[in-house]
Amino acid sequence: MQPIPSRASNTLSWSTYLCIFVIALTLRAGWGVLQWVRADGATTLEFPDEEQYWGMAGSLWRGEGLVDELGFRATRMPLYPAILAPFTDLPHGVLMARSLHWALGALAAALAAALGGLFDRRVGVVAGLLIAFDPFLIFFSSLLLTETAFIAALLALWWSVWAATRDRARPIPVRAWVVIGLLSSLCIYLRESSAGLVIIALVHSAVSSRFVRRSLVGAVGAGALVVLSLVPWAARNQHVTGDWCWLTHRGGISLYDGVRPEATGGSDLGEVKRGEAVAGLDEVAWDRHFRREAWKEIRSDPRRILSLATVKLGRMWNPVPNVATYQSPRMRLVSAAWMIPLYALTAGGIVVLAIQCREVRVTVFLLLPAVYFSALHSVFVGSVRYRLPAMPMLEILAAVFIVAAYNRWTARPGRDAMRAPNIQA
Repeated sequence: MQPIPSRASNTLSWSTYLCIFVIALTLRAGWGVLQWVRADGATTLEFPDEEQYWGMAGSLWRGEGLVDELGFRATRMPLYPAILAPFTDLPHGVLMARSLHWALGALAAALAAALGGLFDRRVGVVAGLLIAFDPFLIFFSSLLLTETAFIAALLALWWSVWAATRDRARPIPVRAWVVIGLLSSLCIYLRESSAGLVIIALVHSAVSSRFVRRSLVGAVGAGALVVLSLVPWAARNQHVTGDWCWLTHRGGISLYDGVRPEATGGSDLGEVKRGEAVAGLDEVAWDRHFRREAWKEIRSDPRRILSLATVKLGRMWNPVPNVATYQSPRMRLVSAAWMIPLYALTAGGIVVLAIQCREVRVTVFLLLPAVYFSALHSVFVGSVRYRLPAMPMLEILAAVFIVAAYNRWTARPGRDAMRAPNIQA
């Protein structure tokens, strides 16, 4: 086995990051412009969630507050509509907003390379290229949804956590905890469902540091910073809705969507959210009604809920799209041709990293988002889009296997083959 390289040798050059960024940006912009040309108009939005985010961003820009189509004011976290808001008053604002998403998607590829580079320089390069060429990430980068921005934020958080905790012999500096806390807040402000994952990341930081007192204090301090950052949002919600809501009033209907009597594993809220049972309710009562009905369904037939969980996980990890409009033979072929080998490579990376390199801690760290979102969406609705935040970490595992296989293939006879990457954990 070759010696583990120094930290400097695992650092990617700025030209490498730039190359990965440009490749990813070119692919995303190319796809986005092609879709824009094919669309009926420059303002075409394909999915209901896109229309809702765009409408809320417009209301925010006009000074009306963060108002959705029902007139409610706290059904989405505010950061993503705030990002979109300036574009709503521009000519071709939708296209301009999409161009920002292309840049954020390209940034995610560079961040994935940086995260992979903490383990092995070549793993970083391969991982960055996998994210750059990922057809699902390319496709979603042209949709006005939180996925693209959230993936970049989550990768930044995962990089900061691992950069701070990989050397367990050294205490984590205070500035690192501040960065971890701020990035955790950023993730939650983009997508409230990440709150549990943020808690797991902070716990992981403390555990990785072997519960050293200073690390425990730092983890608690980062958590306190997250809570403190949510106070203005919660106070605003109390002012406009009468309820001290730390996240959103969408949790109830989201849970009901996943367990309602007619649930199929996918989402269908078109008629539900305007039904007679909730007519005239304010948003606090509206949220509590759906939460109460959801728990009633869970308690009344837990066997059905468990059966639905398998359907949701199947939808979430489906190698081909679930949406009927993207079920053409060509689309299914491209999707399956990418995802099935990627799943196999990821499994190989887990074996290499956990068994051959004996880096179980690294393996678990990279699998945490996939496990967390799988557990979450076995209860809530399942969709391909909900696996996307976990994909860059899985693609890093795939990169580990690719590098290990390359090392074995190119090893010279008579020499000790370095079959696994020079993992620097």
